Amino acid sequence: MRKMIPFLKFSLPLLLGLVLLFYAFINVQLDDFLSKLNLTRYGWIIGSMLLSLVAYVSRAYRWQLLLRAADQKISTFRLTLAVFVGYLANIAFPRLGEVVRCAVLKKTNQIPVSLSIGTVVTERIIDSLVLFFFLNIALLLEFDLIVTYFENIFSTYHIPLDGILYATLIVIMIVSTLIFVILRTNKSLSQRIKKMALEVLKGILTIKSIQSKSLFLITTTVMWLTYFLMSYMIFFALEETSSLSLTTGFMLLVSGGIALALPVQGGIGTYHAMIAMMLGLYGIENTTSLFLATLLHSSQILSIVIFGGISLVITLGIEKNNRNDLK
Repeated sequence: MRKMIPFLKFSLPLLLGLVLLFYAFINVQLDDFLSKLNLTRYGWIIGSMLLSLVAYVSRAYRWQLLLRAADQKISTFRLTLAVFVGYLANIAFPRLGEVVRCAVLKKTNQIPVSLSIGTVVTERIIDSLVLFFFLNIALLLEFDLIVTYFENIFSTYHIPLDGILYATLIVIMIVSTLIFVILRTNKSLSQRIKKMALEVLKGILTIKSIQSKSLFLITTTVMWLTYFLMSYMIFFALEETSSLSLTTGFMLLVSGGIALALPVQGGIGTYHAMIAMMLGLYGIENTTSLFLATLLHSSQILSIVIFGGISLVITLGIEKNNRNDLK
């Protein structure tokens, strides 16, 4: 059973993504889809990939501000390496990247994993609040379209909403009960978890100790603005989508953010289905919508593979040098 858990963590989200990918492409003619490759303006895609560097460096610098507040000094360069390696890990296992980038800092700079995880949790909370804020703006701008959008998702994939809510509540109750019983019966484990939780809490509370909160806000704004521009630029790669408005680009950002937040490797399937459905609400036919979603997703994954692979090699070199220094 213990050996099966990692396999299930990997295979079940991937299976869900592949099922959604299958349903998204089930009515698409392959010839029509591939014919768009010859009509694509690849300069815009390359520009989007290069622009992604700004987003990742911004995320690393914002993380640096949180770590400084926890009395941990580390260069933006090394944090950028850790961020890229983390995103690379996310392609294989959903949400693993957050732990991996903290483990990278432990290897290269001896920063406690529990402390850096606390700062990452803070990051995720802030980004979730930003995405929730954007979702509310989207509701104000396109309320009717948003309602139609979610109705289409649940009707297309036959998702029983009530069943999901009840199942989620039951799972939460069972897991909570098991955790309570284990912690009550195992005192040493309880103490270790308490110590770790306190370190994580210390990392989360670093947000209160940031010296330049305005710089933190500016960095967050730059990061999300870059995400928007990265996706909006892809519109110009196709003639059919080049006239779409900034509002549509904003809706693309929100839809993509929600799709990538779901626990599926690299957003496979979820990203394609949600982006294609959203673009369909703006009159873009299905093949073009899925092709654009594929361009967006593939360019982002390719960026992570290239920059993440380079970062991994550099990180392994730093780790090797650290071991040699200890000798």
